[in-house]
Amino acid sequence: MFSSTIKISSVSDYIIPSQECIKPLMKNVKLQLDDPSIQLKPNLIKNQNNVAKVSLQDCLACSGCVTTAETILIQTQSLEEFLQAIKKYQNPAIGISPQARASLSYVLNFTDSEMHSILHQIFQEMNVKLYDMTEYMKIAINNSIQEFKQTNMTPLLCSECPGWVCYAEKTLDESIINHMSKVKSPQQIFGAIQKKNHDYIATIMPCYDKKLEAVRQENNEDINIVLSTREIEQFVKDYIQKINIIPQQIQLSTMAINFQEYHNTSSNNYLDYIIQSVLMPNWIVKYNIRKNKDFIEITVYNENMELQSIYARVFGLKNIANLISQIKTKTCKYKYVEIMACPLGCLNGGGQIQIQKNTEKAIDLIPKLKDIMISQKVQLDNSYQNEQEMFLTQFKHIKNENNFQW
Repeated sequence: MFSSTIKISSVSDYIIPSQECIKPLMKNVKLQLDDPSIQLKPNLIKNQNNVAKVSLQDCLACSGCVTTAETILIQTQSLEEFLQAIKKYQNPAIGISPQARASLSYVLNFTDSEMHSILHQIFQEMNVKLYDMTEYMKIAINNSIQEFKQTNMTPLLCSECPGWVCYAEKTLDESIINHMSKVKSPQQIFGAIQKKNHDYIATIMPCYDKKLEAVRQENNEDINIVLSTREIEQFVKDYIQKINIIPQQIQLSTMAINFQEYHNTSSNNYLDYIIQSVLMPNWIVKYNIRKNKDFIEITVYNENMELQSIYARVFGLKNIANLISQIKTKTCKYKYVEIMACPLGCLNGGGQIQIQKNTEKAIDLIPKLKDIMISQKVQLDNSYQNEQEMFLTQFKHIKNENNFQW
């Protein structure tokens, strides 16, 4: 009935099952469902003595449980649902993130530019307009720079990652949540802008948690459906053979903003652009690995080597927990922190196409995907450069499990 590439056992953002579930164990909590036809799956969290209840708003990056949440998401945000829906609408559109496209390019052995041209031809056959979401990432970054310069909150925490957002809202209080950036993610900015031009909007993303982001109440159904890279892999393979698509070299936009471009991270480079926005001539930037390569500290000095500010890039839930501890104990020295739940960042998202076991490790794959992302790009004008236009959202500590509606 559903895509064979989506299995509960594979809903994982490369976070090993031996880690503790981020959802605190609770007793006597009932999961309420409006649709009695949906069969509840047993809770199978790997814990010897307790069973935890996990609701729809919980982070799907956790790999240790089997719950109803995944079943509902598969039913309502599957490839089959997308293919049926686009037949009902006059002007559907779909956006693809550069991370998702890089994964497809690598597995199918095309350049990034060729892969985009192939996807363009496929969706054109289906009367669906394809968008490169790079331009909407630029809007999110520009908004983030503007917010950083205006806020008095320290540290300001990047909030693009929905896995990190779910974790924060479920387990942390307002003392941490108030530090989170209010700028919408590129996915939601894409939806907010393009819903004026299209009656149905989909995205292809490297992360299953983006499905949860799309159905948050405050996002006003800007995005109708989110597909993971892994979900569309076989569909794209079959379609290429079906219509004999000939790949073409087309121009794709770079991530360059004000002619500054960075490629040392897989998650849109928020931190690098923010640092660049405050640097003065002859200032010096130094990078330091803290506990591991997913916890990077960046220090900025002036021309006289006097300390100006300290920033951090923190990937993975273990590193996030260390950061939160610093904030709670008021020992955090960072002005801005780029946070992602997945180790190695978005290129390593749980929705990306899985590599063959025993042949290549994720840590070796990520540099290859980065190379694909940065090749054959050109500087294009940003169509939405109005710095006064801000796309903002809100986050809050979830005290009531039943406050979510589909």
